[in-house]
Amino acid sequence: MKILYFFISAVVGMLTLVYVQVYALHPVSPEPSITAGYFIPGPWLPDLPDDDLLCGDVNDDAFINVLDIIAMVSYIVGGSPDPFNADAADVNDDGLVNVLDIIALVNIILQVPGIPCPCFPGVSYEGQNYPTVQIGEQCWFKENLNVGTMIEGTIEQSNNGTIEKYCYDNNPANCNIFGGLYGWDEAMQFVTTEGAQGLCPADWHIPTDNEWKTLEGTVDAIYPVGDPEWDIHGWRGFDAGSNLKEAGTAHWYPPNADATNSSGFTGLPAGMRNFDDGSFDYLSYRGHFYSSTQMSEDDARSRYLNTGQAESGRFADKEHGFSIRCLKGCVILPTQSNAGPDQIDIPGTSTILAGNAPVSGTGLWAIISGTGGNILSPASPASEFQGQPGNEYELAWTITTICDISADTVLISFADAMGQPCPGVPPVLYEGQTYNTVKIGDQCWLRENLNVGTMILMNGGGQLQTDNGVIEKYCYDNLETNCDVYGGLYEWREAMQYVTNPGAQGICPAGWHIATDEEYAFIREFLGGRYVAGGKMKSTGTLQDGTGLWWEPNTGATNESGFTGHPGGWRNHTDNGYFLVITSTGYFWSSTEVGGAGAWRWRLVYSSVNLDRDSYYKEDGFSIRCVWDN
Repeated sequence: MKILYFFISAVVGMLTLVYVQVYALHPVSPEPSITAGYFIPGPWLPDLPDDDLLCGDVNDDAFINVLDIIAMVSYIVGGSPDPFNADAADVNDDGLVNVLDIIALVNIILQVPGIPCPCFPGVSYEGQNYPTVQIGEQCWFKENLNVGTMIEGTIEQSNNGTIEKYCYDNNPANCNIFGGLYGWDEAMQFVTTEGAQGLCPADWHIPTDNEWKTLEGTVDAIYPVGDPEWDIHGWRGFDAGSNLKEAGTAHWYPPNADATNSSGFTGLPAGMRNFDDGSFDYLSYRGHFYSSTQMSEDDARSRYLNTGQAESGRFADKEHGFSIRCLKGCVILPTQSNAGPDQIDIPGTSTILAGNAPVSGTGLWAIISGTGGNILSPASPASEFQGQPGNEYELAWTITTICDISADTVLISFADAMGQPCPGVPPVLYEGQTYNTVKIGDQCWLRENLNVGTMILMNGGGQLQTDNGVIEKYCYDNLETNCDVYGGLYEWREAMQYVTNPGAQGICPAGWHIATDEEYAFIREFLGGRYVAGGKMKSTGTLQDGTGLWWEPNTGATNESGFTGHPGGWRNHTDNGYFLVITSTGYFWSSTEVGGAGAWRWRLVYSSVNLDRDSYYKEDGFSIRCVWDN
């Protein structure tokens, strides 16, 4: 470190000789480019608002060291160092790059305490300039805030749109020396969010309790940052108070115990305004400072400096008038955004979004891609979103505070319009009859019950359809006209053409197969589950009003899916055999057997919106639906 210091000193000495002649020849832009600063842990590297720029990182290598000084020397004496970042080189923010910036840069490298914050040594705010001080990784105002209109101590500060301050003894001269005094609510501008900007200028905020602890731990000789000492209520630490107080007795009454102001914080004894009677106390004896951390509705964390104590005090208050210091940066970070899970191939044209409700910040939905979408309540995390069938959308849920934003995206896609023909799959001409197709989710179904084969009379019980090389069907009440309307009824083995593998072609046309249990289950879930899917699959209308095939009331029938389920009834194989429940129930075989004697069947009922499933004897006759193999 000594070698580095002597090297830098020699450079500074040389530059002093040429300073007057050279600096004016190479000014940087007279418009200061630094408006904010942030400090990262580890190496002491002050970071500018531009994430790609570090104050003092003249050669853009992401480090601040002697190489940056060499580049500045070269520039000032007329060279053309490359790379060279003039914004980062104006360390003292005076619009010029000269020997004063080298001195400031030396101070940064050597971590000299009490120096101004690099690249923004002062802040102009409400007609007053506030010098800054770098303390560890924090940048503080070096003076108490003095902003607003003075009101008498006997008047309460209120949320009236005007910043109000108290001046000790109602004397404006005291505000000019010690700064204003503010109740916590006024200081916070009547919000309770920890780290709020409050009365501070943009990009500054009222420090939190933890940020005060960091300050105290940084300047104390014994108790470092993070020590449990700083969690104590009352007077704590060893000499943090002494190192934060302005030295001497120009403003402090004696003894101003061991005050060194080695931190550069320059804490002043502004006293306080009493909330109960509007009087003032402790000028020159104490400095009281609010944090932005609320403990309860009645209390917030505060800090005391006292003329007779080397420690710093941590107490609770809210209604007295205290001093305010501002700290650089934003801490009101937004809640981490979560746009919820992707929703793919949603039936219909609307869904409910599933963003998280922000604890900090406000949320807003936006459509990033996709056409024809509409967010009904953009600020609601659970807004309804409307889209178009077959379209995919990317939505962003963004949570914003004055400091930052957090965004997450979600994919929403709507299934092709239900009830529409399968794209690229023409109607099927099979055994002299035309079958239309319908797309449901990613499946393509025949829209009608299968009606193929030769009708045989149901003149008794038992298995009447046989493996004789001829497709055989039952028609309800042995009437061919019922097969024309409702489709044929088939025993499971006949429908499967005497094979047992799920998804077999059976009596379906080539390229199609008898729907499996899993494919029916998919439809049920795709349409919203057991207790709604049936209504979306039933054909509409009733026999009584001449609009359909179902017995009234045909509860909840919308045929939204396009499945167009008809109530074809069934053929019972027991005893002498008989037909049952045409117009009130539709039964559909799946190609998935249950044990050796039964198979899964699916049921639609006139009085329900359910889609139900159970196993039944293979000898009974039910309707058949076919699904496209692809």
